[in-house]
Amino acid sequence: MPHGFERIVAHPERPDHSAEHPGDTIVAQLRLDGWHDATVRVLHPFTWDAKFRGFRIDELAVTPARPRTLVSGAYSVADAAVLNLDESRGTRTPFDFPEGERHDGVLYRTVGHSPEPHERYHDAAGWCTVSATDADGRAVALATALDRSDVVLLDLLADDHGLTVQVRLPWQTFRPASLPAADALPGLLVRHGLGDHEAAEGWLRALLTSAMPTRAAELPPPLIADTWGFGTDIDPQRVTAFFDVAADLGVEVVTVDKGWEDHVGDWNAQSGYAGGVAGIAALAHDRGMKLGLWVGAGNAAPDSAVATAHPDWLATWNGRHQMVSHRNHSLCLGHEPARDHVLACLDRLVRDAVDWLLHDFETISRCDAAHHTHDPGAGEAAGVSGWYHVLATLRDQHPHLLIENCWNGGKPLDLQMIAHHDTTIGDDWCRSEENRLAALGLGVYLPSSWTSKYMGDQPHLPLRAQLAPYLVGGPWILMGDLPGWSAAQLDDMRRAIAIYRTWRTAARDARAVPPALSGSAAGVWGSAAGVTGVALTPRADGSQLAAFAVSPAGVGQLVRWHPVLGASDAADVDAWLVRDEWSGAERPATRAELEQGIPLDTARADGLALSVRPA
Repeated sequence: MPHGFERIVAHPERPDHSAEHPGDTIVAQLRLDGWHDATVRVLHPFTWDAKFRGFRIDELAVTPARPRTLVSGAYSVADAAVLNLDESRGTRTPFDFPEGERHDGVLYRTVGHSPEPHERYHDAAGWCTVSATDADGRAVALATALDRSDVVLLDLLADDHGLTVQVRLPWQTFRPASLPAADALPGLLVRHGLGDHEAAEGWLRALLTSAMPTRAAELPPPLIADTWGFGTDIDPQRVTAFFDVAADLGVEVVTVDKGWEDHVGDWNAQSGYAGGVAGIAALAHDRGMKLGLWVGAGNAAPDSAVATAHPDWLATWNGRHQMVSHRNHSLCLGHEPARDHVLACLDRLVRDAVDWLLHDFETISRCDAAHHTHDPGAGEAAGVSGWYHVLATLRDQHPHLLIENCWNGGKPLDLQMIAHHDTTIGDDWCRSEENRLAALGLGVYLPSSWTSKYMGDQPHLPLRAQLAPYLVGGPWILMGDLPGWSAAQLDDMRRAIAIYRTWRTAARDARAVPPALSGSAAGVWGSAAGVTGVALTPRADGSQLAAFAVSPAGVGQLVRWHPVLGASDAADVDAWLVRDEWSGAERPATRAELEQGIPLDTARADGLALSVRPA
């Protein structure tokens, strides 16, 4: 196992699954004797069930009186809400999906509320860190990661003698007729030793990076333009006009979002597109760009050919078909005919010259259909295996294809999701500040090149203030009304794109981090006195970029940026250059001046982009 991690999988006995006493299946357990005063850091992924929270990291105490359970998987907020409600009421409630006209399936939560810090169950990415003190008074740390995308419960249980970590599969989704082999169960990857949260986060970064496909590391993260700025209101004429402006801006990949397809589930282009998908690809390729297409690969519209011809392929849960995003049904990818249909459709798209595939909506279904090829008591696990079979086969047959995880905001997040994707969306709002926070939350663990940033039009913001967070990090995806942008807006975009291209990198040790700021009311996440920012970790020679947005509250405030000066090749450098990346103006600075901090221009609400490098 790489980077000092070991995989722990138990050989559980099948628990009692009677209606009166349903049982969870414990699949891994680790005992850490003498550990006390433990805290756990939890990364909450984006989800529309908790849309104002985003990629937030919480640090939670773990005590004998307050156990913690992290819930990962595709529907983690909804599942955690049920479990918290059950704990408060002493009940055992099945997981379910919403019904009624007010739901379109993007919101999954049917009971309860998004987890709060005082509660036991928290939705989480498939990894975490624990910091504690051992029996000898030393600081110790633990990093854990999960290697499957089923709903998994990671328990942290403290007592007077130590800490127990265990993995459970909940009875609501895992009641198999017979237990699978241990290597087919979700495993717990662990590493522990002397250190703190920051040390354990470093262990996780090495593990997560090692799981990533190598093909996206060969090129810097691309500049992309996507048609979602128009929503589904697209047609061949609008798409062609969009491609023309994108090509003029130097966009490298253009993606056609939802609305190009005749029916979700069938994946044919609407009749107006001459030549179908191959014709759309030619429009992009003739302009020097690659083509990406949006697909809801695990979904089918009720009136689609696949749903009407094969209603038996649809996932059922608690006796009815799921109704999920945009009022589509789910195809059960644990059912082999449905899985093979999805694979054949995606393969056809790639053979029609699609270069970039972004999948969205729900691709791992919960299904208890007795007539499917999977065990009805383990339908979600079969759906996980089916989806990864589809992705692995595509990747094997089409080595050039890049695959983006756009699943309603990039969930779930675990080692398998990372291993099968070349990038993941950072935030589904397509807004500047939300993407900045997502980049910083994910940047604790993931390379900057692996986190896509979606940028929609926000005319209420100064343009450079909106653009600032997008200059740092991974695939930048323009999602506005490109043909409707003014000449001044296009000029600023061209300058921003040039900055992005200068600083983007495929290096797996480059991350988005909060810049160190000083000033009145200095706070977390690189904010001080109405100024927010995001920076790229320094290159080996000490060069680094930081971008800032000055809000109206920051106008006139004294705020300084303190670059990181510890890079190995720049340890003794005294002569530096400070560059305004927007204007290109440079000035010399000494190491002492950088240590004192670079004053930011807060004369007006605007976006700033500054870099430093050895002279």
